[in-house]
Amino acid sequence: MFERDDVDRAEPAHFGIHPEAFAEERPDPRPEQAKRMGLSRHTEEGAVLYFASSLDRGKPAHRMMAWILLITFAAPVIYILLSL
Repeated sequence: MFERDDVDRAEPAHFGIHPEAFAEERPDPRPEQAKRMGLSRHTEEGAVLYFASSLDRGKPAHRMMAWILLITFAAPVIYILLSL
């Protein structure tokens, strides 16, 4: 059969939110303290915090990424402590 191109194709909603929803309509996964400090995903520190808070502990790939982040940020501190 032929597919009509004069209508918009239905896209799946991510967690019940339409993909074209405004930023104000999307849930904010940031902790309350980050919101008070003004950290958003548009700042360097806020982007890391936004990424880390969006990880889901039930997914194995997200758990692996959380361990990689932990090692990445802890390795310099451990190296400095060992070199002293």
